[in-house]
Amino acid sequence: MRSKTVAAGLVLMSTLCATPAMGDGPCDKGFRDTTAAERASMTRILEAARQALPAAPAGWVLVNDDPPSVPQSLCMDSERRPWPYSYSRTFRRADNQKQAEIEAGTRAAADIMRADIAKKQPRLDALQAKSEVLVKLQVAFMEKGDMTRALELNEQMAVLQEEARRIMEEGDAEERSAAIMKEMMRDIEIGISVQVNPGGESPAGDDATAIAVDGSPAMAYRWDSRDDDSHQGGAVVLFGQWRETGNGGRRHAVRGNVPANFAHGVAVRVHADERRLESVIETIDFGALAELVAP
Repeated sequence: MRSKTVAAGLVLMSTLCATPAMGDGPCDKGFRDTTAAERASMTRILEAARQALPAAPAGWVLVNDDPPSVPQSLCMDSERRPWPYSYSRTFRRADNQKQAEIEAGTRAAADIMRADIAKKQPRLDALQAKSEVLVKLQVAFMEKGDMTRALELNEQMAVLQEEARRIMEEGDAEERSAAIMKEMMRDIEIGISVQVNPGGESPAGDDATAIAVDGSPAMAYRWDSRDDDSHQGGAVVLFGQWRETGNGGRRHAVRGNVPANFAHGVAVRVHADERRLESVIETIDFGALAELVAP
């Protein structure tokens, strides 16, 4: 049975993101260890981000809540540019009600497919019987050395195979079963990430809607599922000074006289079921996150 379910591990978010050596590709100037003071500053920023994120909703569990981890080394080619680092938090459903929904949905989808096959089985059995007769005739012709007549039966077999395929594709049982599985697997994961000094962001598509949040962000958008197989919606909130880079992209500005390991731009991304997304957004302390890039 073909299924278009959403894997529980969609949506969506990595766990704690630490960059062991910033900068991809060749490093002409070599690497150096970050200093204890630099790491302490970054840790304070990530800890503030961590405190700004919500606890697990009722019936959910926090999958990861590791202490913030920051870059231990960096390429000196890029040490004057803002250093990227991040913190993410993921929640998953763990209540008995959701488990019951999954079990009921699985049974319902299986029942639909079993009923569909049972309805089609007599015709499929009849085709199978005809096919077996043709196979026996073909073998008999081949044993007599009459390959011409044996090969002529291939056309009749192909007609039977096409009829069987058409019968299997009749009706909408597969679509109804897939729809049940899709609905069953919705609203099982929430992901929130705070990216400090990200390389760039693409905050808005044609279907994104501007939203209002605390902290006077540079921009904030939300959107519903952009995937036919998912009910996951998304949102992005950007703090700091951001400029357009083309094709909907944005890049944050560098704050003058601010160390590269401090926050020059912050991107907050949220992924959750479309029906839950707004309530998740409301639990985030965006005012505290705005302070990370305050003058």
